[in-house]
Amino acid sequence: MYIFDLQLTNYRNYARAHLPLAEGVNLIVGDNAQGKSNLLESIYLLSTLRSSRASHDSDLVRRDILDTDFPVARLTAEVHRSAGNLHLEVAIVGRSTDSAHQAGKRVRINGVARRASEAVGQLAATLFTTLDIDIVAGPPLLRRRYLDMMISQVDRGYLRAMQRYSRVLQQRNSLLKQVREREASSHDLNFWDQELAHAGGTIMHARAEALGRIALAAEEQMLRLSEGQERMTVTYQPALSRNEQEVSVPIEDSEWTGRMLAVMHDIRAREIGAGVTLVGPHRDDILLEVNNLSAASMASRAQQRTAALALRIAEATFLRDTLGDDPVVLLDDVLSELDARRRKGVLDYIDSFEQTIITTADLDRVRDIMTGAAARFLVRAGTITPFEGE
Repeated sequence: MYIFDLQLTNYRNYARAHLPLAEGVNLIVGDNAQGKSNLLESIYLLSTLRSSRASHDSDLVRRDILDTDFPVARLTAEVHRSAGNLHLEVAIVGRSTDSAHQAGKRVRINGVARRASEAVGQLAATLFTTLDIDIVAGPPLLRRRYLDMMISQVDRGYLRAMQRYSRVLQQRNSLLKQVREREASSHDLNFWDQELAHAGGTIMHARAEALGRIALAAEEQMLRLSEGQERMTVTYQPALSRNEQEVSVPIEDSEWTGRMLAVMHDIRAREIGAGVTLVGPHRDDILLEVNNLSAASMASRAQQRTAALALRIAEATFLRDTLGDDPVVLLDDVLSELDARRRKGVLDYIDSFEQTIITTADLDRVRDIMTGAAARFLVRAGTITPFEGE
């Protein structure tokens, strides 16, 4: 899978941009704050329908048009896939002064309007950024996001379950508060328990299966990148009380549902007292250990960075193996933070993928790939031109 044409209109700092990408390695050069990361963000958004950085859709629309009657950004990509070429278009509508135009995303696949969920994963991508270290060192939310973005690209049932779970969780938390204030009966929770556990079981089953598949790959990549010096273990920690954290092999989603229902029944009084749901995939985590010590609290920054690279490489491998097609690999200035050994380790592996897009502000760090790049571009103040430098 590879993109051979990318066009942006009123996206971030781009009024209009055309990027004729090539199969193989594409190198994007430019100083900081010129728009390199925005390009990779746009590709990842076309893949996942979520920004890797923005909190609100309006943040993606070029500032100069935000106060117009119809502020909209457009992204289009022409994609070669083994299953057949794809024309993908996403329109992002900011806060509009016209009530006829609601904020949000509009999607077309091969010219036909589709739900946003139907576009997720049509173009598969893995994004490496300098912030990936936070997957290892940061809060559980970022590890859950890592799983969600990866699995959603290959399993639309998972995406639907996530959307359903979010809605039901909000309803159940509201009801728990009402029960605590004696404005509702605890019996009213039974329906929402069933709904939450059903969606939650689907999510936890998918997470357990995915982590079961990528754990070994991530551990192997950690050893390879560290030249055998650092061993990492990756363990799923579902947010279920008692001993369910010790589950070591995936089980059927119906069993996950049953476990979640049993735990919610056992701790109902605690949840009513707290006014929130205390168990379920919204509180899951991944335990990462380097040389048998917590990667978050005991590993060095270099070890954490290597662990994050290993997880991203494992993700790319997971997408390739599941889809039967290579994802587009996006490296957003990550090479500048790596020593020569780790940089070579990453490049050697991703060289096997059909298309890689690399951004850099430091040409000295990419001299070894400069001459072999299939296409080279210069970004300056939201303008893209061919890069002719040496």
